[in-house]
Amino acid sequence: MVLESLYPSGGRFEPAGRADWPPEIAFLAAAGIETEKLAHAARLAEAQGVGADEILIAEGLIEETFYYAALARRLNCPYVERAAALAPGFDYRAALRASVARADAAQEGFDWLMAPRGPQIRALLALGAGDGRRIAICAPKVFSALARAKGRRALSDDASYALSRADSRLSANAPQLCWSNIVSVLLSVTVLAGLAALSPALSTAASLALSLVFLGGVYIRLCALRASAEPRRPSPPKLSDRDLPTYTIIAPMHREAAVAAQFLDALRALDYPAAKLDVKIVLEHDDRETAAALRAAAPPPFVEIIVAPPGWPRTKPRALNAALPLARGRLLAIFDAEDRPDSGQLRRAAEAFAVAGPRVACLQARLAIDNGDKGWLAYFFAIGYAALFDVINPGLAALRLPLPLGGTSNHFRIDILRRIIGWDAWNVTEDADLGLRLARFGYNVGMIDAATREDAPLELGNWMGQRTRWTKGWMQTLAVFLRTPRRQFRNAGAVPALSALCLMSSLIAGPLFGPLYGVRLAIDMIWGDLLSPPSPARLALSSVSLGIALFGTLAFILPAALGMRRRGLKPSPLLLLAPAYFILLSVAAWLALWEWTLKPFVWNKTDHVPHEAEADQAGAEARNLPAKASAIKARALSTP
Repeated sequence: MVLESLYPSGGRFEPAGRADWPPEIAFLAAAGIETEKLAHAARLAEAQGVGADEILIAEGLIEETFYYAALARRLNCPYVERAAALAPGFDYRAALRASVARADAAQEGFDWLMAPRGPQIRALLALGAGDGRRIAICAPKVFSALARAKGRRALSDDASYALSRADSRLSANAPQLCWSNIVSVLLSVTVLAGLAALSPALSTAASLALSLVFLGGVYIRLCALRASAEPRRPSPPKLSDRDLPTYTIIAPMHREAAVAAQFLDALRALDYPAAKLDVKIVLEHDDRETAAALRAAAPPPFVEIIVAPPGWPRTKPRALNAALPLARGRLLAIFDAEDRPDSGQLRRAAEAFAVAGPRVACLQARLAIDNGDKGWLAYFFAIGYAALFDVINPGLAALRLPLPLGGTSNHFRIDILRRIIGWDAWNVTEDADLGLRLARFGYNVGMIDAATREDAPLELGNWMGQRTRWTKGWMQTLAVFLRTPRRQFRNAGAVPALSALCLMSSLIAGPLFGPLYGVRLAIDMIWGDLLSPPSPARLALSSVSLGIALFGTLAFILPAALGMRRRGLKPSPLLLLAPAYFILLSVAAWLALWEWTLKPFVWNKTDHVPHEAEADQAGAEARNLPAKASAIKARALSTP
């Protein structure tokens, strides 16, 4: 941050006297910390409404371990540098919330272990020096590691089973859902046989069933298209740094060494007070390459690297659940390792939440593809994202209808997220599941006009694995939804529940049966009786089929065209390859159905590589930010 903007005295740095320093840093002068740093932290803490200790640590002006060792000396109590024995009957959630844990008195010479911040430190200092027997002090990251190690089994169990224990009907892990797999396969084979016209009666029944599913999906997409065309609401009022809440970011990583440094650069570029950032990067226990890459890239002080406890399933939502108890923020955002969010995204989300109603539980940022010019797969991927995140989802949010969240750049009120017990560890599209579960409990999802840039897979195998996982997860989500349809309609409302049913059904049925349905329709139009139905029943079916052919085409072309215009994507001769892309979508859907039957909880990992030009430039600028800030600070301190 530019220091001149903080001091109204024309950039002159005027240190306050020691009597004016907050008590949580005043004792550091005797520990050898420069008075200029202490005065800077005092002023910035006042401007941001945080503890001056948090400023010193978050901005890298002092090492966290140095501060807490000095605090322990000031309180005349032990300092725990790495290890301590905690008492039996340990509750890791309560300990992490309070930053206090009872020690094992039989092994330690103190009763309580604490990792205080801000107001807690002030309270301790107000009590005066201790006698060295009651409490011990450690750094927050050390306390977090000790609490997670002591509560490893409970943390692992909660990360996997907390939701299914609360209500098994809400989890894709419910034993009853095994029957959903079998029924889905049988229905799919039946519909496929009908479309293949093994018998006229079966063909009519299959066409009618698919027509109803497609009709619902087409209607929802056209309604969302219309709603997204309405004028945008004015931006909410800006929030000062003091009014901004503490923001937790959780970023699960697995085999992401290639983009680890790029992600840290994106974090450094965020326009948000460092002392109000609480970033948790979650790794798997055996992912040494990513851990090494993160250490080499020197994470900012507000980043904590967490190792998820070993367990099953090995999925992104389980990693998110493992980090949720550690979150300190009032708001929480999810980012993926390859993400490059707009620098002002957190501010915009905080400002939107400040004026939103209490039932708005989540805000979804727009996702944009940055490498759509790198190949035909990436081009169609970019068009799909533009249609979904610039047209369909904003329209659904404007209509207050459920929407399947994107897998990243979701912003939550953390109290509501904990109330609905986080993510389903067994659903491989935890984003879509959570979007519908929020609606089930009467909450709304909004959109914010801020983007996160990603790169689409360029290799067919990578693309196919990701698309297969997405479709498999949508099948899991729909199966969970259909387990309690009456409750869905009662709690969410008839229109939102029906909208969610139509949307998810069409997302699955479209890729599965769309190409064959279109071929069958063309055959009936050319050689069959589609245009000259022999009976009233066939007339009705023909009318519905032709209506779907017309409006279904519009429901796909118009959102794509509008999304391309809003995202700045140019038409290309590659559009002629659209039929081939739709066939690939169908192949991925059938692979998803096969996987859902044989290995429903296996997570198909998408490999990522660093973005080329923009990321390199942004990364260089972000890496230079600390040097620029230090230079500005030095100039300010040297001003006579």
